[in-house]
Amino acid sequence: MAESKKSLVADGTFLFFSTLVVNAGNYLINLLLGRWLGPADFSEVSLLVTFLLMISFFALAFQLTAAKFTATYEALNPPKSSFQLMIFLNQKAIKAGIAIAVVFILLLYISKHYFHLESVIPYIIFGVSMPFYLLMSVNRGILQGKLSYKNLAMTYQSEMWVRLIFTFLLVYIGLRVNGVAIALLLSLVATWYVSKIFTSSKEDSEPVDTKTIMSFFKVVLVYECSQILINNSDVVLVKHFFEPTEAGLYAALALVGRIVYFGTWTIVTLLFPMVIKLEKEGKNTLPLFFGGLGTVMTIAAIITGVCFLFPELVINILFGAEYLSVAPLLWKYAIATSLFAGSNVFVYYHMSLDRHLPIYLSIGFGVLQIVFLYIFHANFEQVIMVQIALMAALIILMILYQLMYKRLKI
Repeated sequence: MAESKKSLVADGTFLFFSTLVVNAGNYLINLLLGRWLGPADFSEVSLLVTFLLMISFFALAFQLTAAKFTATYEALNPPKSSFQLMIFLNQKAIKAGIAIAVVFILLLYISKHYFHLESVIPYIIFGVSMPFYLLMSVNRGILQGKLSYKNLAMTYQSEMWVRLIFTFLLVYIGLRVNGVAIALLLSLVATWYVSKIFTSSKEDSEPVDTKTIMSFFKVVLVYECSQILINNSDVVLVKHFFEPTEAGLYAALALVGRIVYFGTWTIVTLLFPMVIKLEKEGKNTLPLFFGGLGTVMTIAAIITGVCFLFPELVINILFGAEYLSVAPLLWKYAIATSLFAGSNVFVYYHMSLDRHLPIYLSIGFGVLQIVFLYIFHANFEQVIMVQIALMAALIILMILYQLMYKRLKI
């Protein structure tokens, strides 16, 4: 038991530092693209990345569903195989991936003038990658639920390195935004293949309760919709309301500010299946929750502090002098994402224990963010202050729920 726990801690630590490397690599891609392509073309790349992030939350619904039920099966005595679960979710992922690709391409073609797009070709290439993305997410969820953090880390590494190498190569030979889209497609196909190798076991297993699985999937999907709205609506709306060059400046600001959110995501990845496992074993899950929340807020405070003390240095190093006009706003954006990252810990903790009110609160605030940004978008500072106010209100409600959930029973 002690050896197993030691191995789990080692693998979890490996995943944490591996994710830091992956995030650094992904940021390096975007930072260099910001320098090479200039603000106008970078706004196109940023929109592509934003759409990936939006759909990534849909993919996370598959990943978290796979993780939830795999962790549940692993906690049984004896453990139950997740092979039939994987088959069921793969079938759903293929259908959903094709549907998303078709709808996405049609909507982008119709709305190309709304987003001031020069070409829809990068977005068609992007759409083709969707089935592979969702299949990969199912495999990642299986690994997450089994607490197989080392193999999970390798899937993130493969995605980042393939994207990095091919992005630089294809942009260098002159493909520009199209090259970014092709590199994205190649990275998702390659990572799906790697994750498939790690989950290739074909153990016999009894049929799964598909109704319960889909019920949880729908709940997660509702929450991931709120993630889409909160994390990406500002960039999309700025792309609409501002000129391409200005939108590119805001995209750079958002990219740096979101270091807080993505820098703390690994904590949630580790927390989710471990809470499920402890709850099934009848153990207290609160120490794990408070440890995760404390870690997330500490990391967020450090990053926000750096953004407050050295904003021009950070922007100049990462993007160059062309983007310095947004440096004074950097720490404010970091505050908004810090508050959201903290709220996220509350939501994932309670979601792992089948408590749903935090999910509904989060999606409500996602809708409010869109409404308020449609009304208040006179300048970048106003856009950011709207997000700070909403995220502050959201985390206050999360704290109140944490204190009162036993009485609310929701």
